Amino acid sequence: MTPDEKSNSQSSILNSQSADVPKESPRTILFQFVVFPLGIVAIAVGIFFLFGRLASDEQTIPDYLNEVKSGGRRERWQAAYQLSQLINVGEAKKYPNLVDDVGKVYADAKHDDPRIRQYLSMVLGNLGDRRATPMLVDAIEHDEAPETRIYAALALGRLHDAAAVPALVKVFQSDERDVRKAAVYALGEIGDPRAIPALETALNDPIADVRYNVAIALARMNDKRSIGVLREMLDRKALAKVQMRPDQTDAILLAAIPALKRIAPEEAPRLLGPLAQSDPSLQVRSAAKEALGQR
Repeated sequence: MTPDEKSNSQSSILNSQSADVPKESPRTILFQFVVFPLGIVAIAVGIFFLFGRLASDEQTIPDYLNEVKSGGRRERWQAAYQLSQLINVGEAKKYPNLVDDVGKVYADAKHDDPRIRQYLSMVLGNLGDRRATPMLVDAIEHDEAPETRIYAALALGRLHDAAAVPALVKVFQSDERDVRKAAVYALGEIGDPRAIPALETALNDPIADVRYNVAIALARMNDKRSIGVLREMLDRKALAKVQMRPDQTDAILLAAIPALKRIAPEEAPRLLGPLAQSDPSLQVRSAAKEALGQR
């Protein structure tokens, strides 16, 4: 997949709504729309307005980490959130051994406010150090809070560590649906072919956004058996049967367009032509034209 194809396959719908989830990849945000319950999104919006102004403070990563360790109950999760924001903007480069310190706090917070581990999961994923993999695997397997398991799975996807595949497959096959969607996203990010048999069994999942995540993940691994679900994702009439907002529908179309182009380019003229000519979304029309090589 070329960089342009990968970028186009990563469509965004919560970019202006969620301040506590990674934003570097628009396809990540597509995934977040189909994964995160509305309650998590509402919390994220509240956090953004309450604490967004803190981003300009002079506190450093060690300052926030110390607050996570020793602050009051409320201040600790707020500090964990703020730490995740500093990691997002690349401040971690100043602290090369940060993963060890964060990992210790992560382990110590196992029975604390679950929000602490949720935000620290993001930190561990964004640090890009695979020494965090065992901690995150333990979280997806044993943490009681579904939201923490979701964040841990997202972080494992960002680490791209094949060592996490067996645990993610197990969670994907057995856990509740939002965690399953997080796990399939992570499996798609890792791209290990060992996950293909488990993913293929979910192409007929009754939950639409499980099918959609599975199709995108399999397409990234060049598995043509995702084509049926991709056709569904490119059909507005089919998508209309699934309860979602118009922008969410657009996000699904924008993710499916480059996925189809990748695994079934021979079908692109038939399926993408109508979108390029008359889709109500200008962004979708533009993406379809680009995939077809049109201007």
